[in-house]
Amino acid sequence: MGFIERNLTSNETIVYRGKLHWLVFWKPIAITMLVILATVVTGFFTYEDNPDLTLIIGGIIILVAIITCAIIVHFYRKNREYIVTTRRVIIKTGIIRRQLAELSLEKCEGLFIDQGFMQRMLNYGTIVITTGDVRNEFKYLSNPVTFRRHVNECIDKLKSKNTTTDTSTGK
Repeated sequence: MGFIERNLTSNETIVYRGKLHWLVFWKPIAITMLVILATVVTGFFTYEDNPDLTLIIGGIIILVAIITCAIIVHFYRKNREYIVTTRRVIIKTGIIRRQLAELSLEKCEGLFIDQGFMQRMLNYGTIVITTGDVRNEFKYLSNPVTFRRHVNECIDKLKSKNTTTDTSTGK
């Protein structure tokens, strides 16, 4: 059971878990590719001097670069959660220092999707949710339209539940 599940209120359930788009990892992947390319090019020029040592050192450098990239990607993805519950939207980030933003769906005023042409083609974007003066952005979110649909459905359910409760109590 994760952090979010342990901190849900009574009668609150998780409706949707947003995921980061794979494109968020372009920097570590690009750096890893540059390290591999630099290692191959350097090995090409030093291969004649000591071929066995060149292959061993080059292989170690490439292996370390790939493992480092995989660790960075894993921890970044593992420690970033975008959750829609029946009552709130929760954003949890951080590996060492945890940052948590909770937005009450009852107070949600605006929900915007920011997608450029390439973002629409690759199906990711930024969702901006406003509550009063607070503006929270969910960047590099995969399937932002689906995320927005789940938020809107939960808001509609809360409003219809509140309307039903108000009419039954006579308020």
